[in-house]
Amino acid sequence: MRAWVYRTKGKPADVLRREDDYPKPEPSATQVLVRVNAASFNPVFWKVMGTPPMKYMQTTPAVPEGDFAGTVEGGNLEGTGLKVGDEVFGLVPAQQSMKDGKGALAEYLVVDRDVVVKKPSNVSFEEASTFPLTTFTAYWALIQVGKLEKGKGQRVFINGGSGGVGVYAVQLAKAYGAFVVTTCSSPSRELVSSLGADDVLDYKERDLVAQLSEKYSNEPFDIFFDTVGFDSSLYYKSPAYLKPTGHYVDVAGPHMDGSLGSLLRGGFDFANRLLRPKLLGGVPRQYTFGMMTTSKDRLDEMAKLVGEGKLRPIVDGVYAFEDAIKAYDRQMSGRAKGKVVIKVSA
Repeated sequence: MRAWVYRTKGKPADVLRREDDYPKPEPSATQVLVRVNAASFNPVFWKVMGTPPMKYMQTTPAVPEGDFAGTVEGGNLEGTGLKVGDEVFGLVPAQQSMKDGKGALAEYLVVDRDVVVKKPSNVSFEEASTFPLTTFTAYWALIQVGKLEKGKGQRVFINGGSGGVGVYAVQLAKAYGAFVVTTCSSPSRELVSSLGADDVLDYKERDLVAQLSEKYSNEPFDIFFDTVGFDSSLYYKSPAYLKPTGHYVDVAGPHMDGSLGSLLRGGFDFANRLLRPKLLGGVPRQYTFGMMTTSKDRLDEMAKLVGEGKLRPIVDGVYAFEDAIKAYDRQMSGRAKGKVVIKVSA
């Protein structure tokens, strides 16, 4: 089968190669075989490809990416409600792909039957492929960790409303009835507003901490969801706009570009956030850093929200299978609005 594969670590342009005779995967006793129609990109996969320290957790050879949409070809379908020929979408979790090197940027993949679900008819393969990892991440941060509940009118701040995770986090929070404030640059304001955000702050206009302190010190947030990282002051100064009972949930962490200096600074910053007690000057707000988790119930709810139009796909662009390197350049530029998608097969 055709697949994009890397056998050494580095940037996608340097190490990723298309192979036309890569072995077709065989499903295990609990897996489904899927013919991939589309796959979408997530930052974690180019980071494990070549950025320290994450690259040390990835086995090679490896096929990158986890989000997919396609057609069931076989495997163990017992208890899934699926049959051969069904159109589906789902996720190869990064934690699994790092261990076995099996990903979605190929003509076929195998996936655990608990993380694949029938595709709603109101979205295309390309659109359906944008949902899984980013929406699972939003579920983990907002609901599992942040304790967002339907109908409680909680106040949520999402840093990075036009990014791959942010566009779905805004929609999910609104579907749960939250008051949502988010950030983007001026060219993305119309998009982010269309997702239902109640207020949109331009992070390029002036210091974001100052904007939050001025506007929301009297009406602080229950949940602060950081999908961007880079600016550590957002956490250290969060008592100005995050409730004492509020939760700062982070999926980006301190900025680390792979250099020794950034690794040392980032490691110290992490230790300070996670270990420094409040009595010794630590920030008096709960902080959690982590990665999303999957569940069949969440995937089923995700498909339901998509089918009802409450989660709509945000596609930055669709690239041909042969143009995967161009697609990575776009995804890594930081300018993508929503998800970058590869059309694997018709």
